[in-house]
Amino acid sequence: MQIVLSAHFDIAKPVPFIKLDEGKLTGLIDNFAGVFVAYQAARKTGIPLFLTNFEETGMKGAREVAKKLNKDTLVIVVDTTRDAKDKDGYIGNVYNLKLPKKLPSKLFIMPGYFEETEDETWIYGHEFDFPCLYFGVPIPHDLDYHATNNSIKISTIDKSINVLIAVIKHLQGVSS
Repeated sequence: MQIVLSAHFDIAKPVPFIKLDEGKLTGLIDNFAGVFVAYQAARKTGIPLFLTNFEETGMKGAREVAKKLNKDTLVIVVDTTRDAKDKDGYIGNVYNLKLPKKLPSKLFIMPGYFEETEDETWIYGHEFDFPCLYFGVPIPHDLDYHATNNSIKISTIDKSINVLIAVIKHLQGVSS
């Protein structure tokens, strides 16, 4: 089974810039924290990454990607979440896939579906019937997702990168 990553780069509000320095990412961090995690995980594992547009307005980018994928592809959608509890990553919205029992302990596994029809996993997993899951990068719980003055520590992003890589390697081992 091939694994690909998908992360959206569109923005919910116009922002003049996003700043990366002093140990943090500041500005509109949804979904740029997810883009950074997906990019690094793709680079370090060699799996393909699709950066999609229009997640906020009909998920047209995910639909276009889905049309290009082989049916034996597992899609991991990378985005941000406020629901990872005290963990370094989050898995939810699992479609057409039985999760292995021994995933990294630094993951929070959300049963069922969260915002079922408002996420790209809905497109890949429900509409196109791919095995699919949502990997969430934890952002502070009290943040307004689309505020333009948010910040997240780079160390949080780095921890999520490591957990996502561990998940990818684990899923590659299970599917071989």
